[in-house]
Amino acid sequence: MQTVHKTMAKPTTEHLEVAENRAVHDSYVVDENNEQITVLGTYGQDPDEKKTISWRTIIIFGLCALAQMQNTYLGIAPAANAYAITGAIGGNSGQRIWIVQAQGVPSIVTGPIMAIVSDVYGRRWVVILAWLLFCVSAIVSMTAKDVNGVIAGQALAGVSAGISGIMYAVASEVLPSVYRAYAQTIVNVVSSAAAVIALIGMGRATAADPVNGWRWVFRTMLLYDGILLLGFFFFYHPPPRTVTTGSFWSKVKTLDWIGYFLLIAGLVPLLMGFAWSSDSTIGWHDPHSYVPVAIGFVGLIACLLYEWKGTTRGFLDHRLFQNGRNFPLSMFLIAVEGSLFYLVNNIYSSEMNGLWAMPGTIDANARLLPFFLVIFVVAPIMSYYVTKRKDLKWPLTAGFTCFAIAIIGFAMSGTNGNMATAFNAVGGIGFSAPLILLVTLVQLSTPPLFIGIASALTISVRTLGGVVGYAIAEAIYASKTNTQIPEAIIKATVPLGFNPQYLGQLIGFLMSGQGLDAIPGINGRIIGAASAAMKETQAYGYKITWFAFLPGAVLAAIGCACFQNPKDRMNWIVDAPLRTEDVNHAAAPVGSDRDSANEEKVADMA
Repeated sequence: MQTVHKTMAKPTTEHLEVAENRAVHDSYVVDENNEQITVLGTYGQDPDEKKTISWRTIIIFGLCALAQMQNTYLGIAPAANAYAITGAIGGNSGQRIWIVQAQGVPSIVTGPIMAIVSDVYGRRWVVILAWLLFCVSAIVSMTAKDVNGVIAGQALAGVSAGISGIMYAVASEVLPSVYRAYAQTIVNVVSSAAAVIALIGMGRATAADPVNGWRWVFRTMLLYDGILLLGFFFFYHPPPRTVTTGSFWSKVKTLDWIGYFLLIAGLVPLLMGFAWSSDSTIGWHDPHSYVPVAIGFVGLIACLLYEWKGTTRGFLDHRLFQNGRNFPLSMFLIAVEGSLFYLVNNIYSSEMNGLWAMPGTIDANARLLPFFLVIFVVAPIMSYYVTKRKDLKWPLTAGFTCFAIAIIGFAMSGTNGNMATAFNAVGGIGFSAPLILLVTLVQLSTPPLFIGIASALTISVRTLGGVVGYAIAEAIYASKTNTQIPEAIIKATVPLGFNPQYLGQLIGFLMSGQGLDAIPGINGRIIGAASAAMKETQAYGYKITWFAFLPGAVLAAIGCACFQNPKDRMNWIVDAPLRTEDVNHAAAPVGSDRDSANEEKVADMA
């Protein structure tokens, strides 16, 4: 027998409450279509009653923070040491790009699939299997004999990296919602600490041992992965999230396989095409770039149309969009933030190594750190304000405004490395707010049952925006430097007696520092003039590239001002407690006078 309760999940939305087997701990909230939207056993919590946080919750939250630290390390360390890896075991620029892209492409695809499965059928085994595969990937990479082995390990890591969104979700859902801004702040502050290990620690390891020092990148990764695998295996035992029946295969059949196929068919070629276009030796004129991108766009559009019109319960479950404009607006803004982050992480670092510091030195790596370290100062203040005032949109607006200011500063820095480093810190303020608060806002603006898929989509869309934005940035930069650099060098050096027949060798020397002996008649004046001409042309190309992304940052700041603050969700309710029997249920017992009154209200509404 079922007893139906009319409840108010938020002041503006009415929901029906179904108490399965007349027990409050088995109940859940359903929407107007009788579809479950909260986790099983979470009904009846008093939103104003302060909850105690158990030691189990603290351990799981700590593991989630460590997981995001590993995720940041995975994104930075192999990329920062790609030159050292290919230099030690061979490889060309095309392979070097795939050391980075091989883990980025799969994660965008697997994230939503992992998340929706874990939202409905439970998270434990999805999480454990992901970290087990992470361990295998680290072993494959650290024992690789050639670059292809490293790429294979990175691809396996990319499949597992789809777990990132779930980690953001678990960190929030096991704590009272009032702490959500604090939770995401702590997770991201811990995550940012990985930048020091990835840039400074691994930089010193590769410098100390040019032959095998790079293997510490993946040995350190294995240490992270092993701790997380054991931690989640022994301590993460969450209760069921939904009432499910049937065999394993019957559950498999209920999954959105058409949507998953279209998602893979769209995103994989799209991202591979964009990755190839970012290679200066390939670019957009090669079929490796434009053919996959065209196929991918067709597949992605087909996927979105199917999720919109072909099903209501796919990985883009329509219940995600039932609470107004916050969720779809967040998806657009996180894509913009992803493109800006990739710009700083790649274009700024290229400028640093090409214009302002010697590539691969401690000085060069240290100048990349302000962007990541500012979060340690800004985030605690920001999270206190958000929790106290229940205001997310204005700090987000300020964050994207800082991003816009940083872009202007980068564009105007030219060959002034100190000026660029200062604006790198301003960009770090912009980075702190969206990364923490957009995830928080998404989680508070979607049904509690689907916090996993909402978080995973946020991370996947962010990465997608980054990959696409970076490809666009590379195309803009190439259009301003490919022919302009040789022309500028010839103009600056021919009057000094340089033979333009050796232009290629001269550019090769300026880029690598090698091959000077192969250039007849070379002298210090010619080298100085050529270097200055190349850097001036590069600085102009970077300037145009940065300014091309300024409108996106401005539009994002305006978009943030359009958010609706989800104040009603910032309370003491725990969306997915680790032990539902520990939740203090405030609902009246089934069969009480209040229960009867609720039934009468439901009858009147019907």
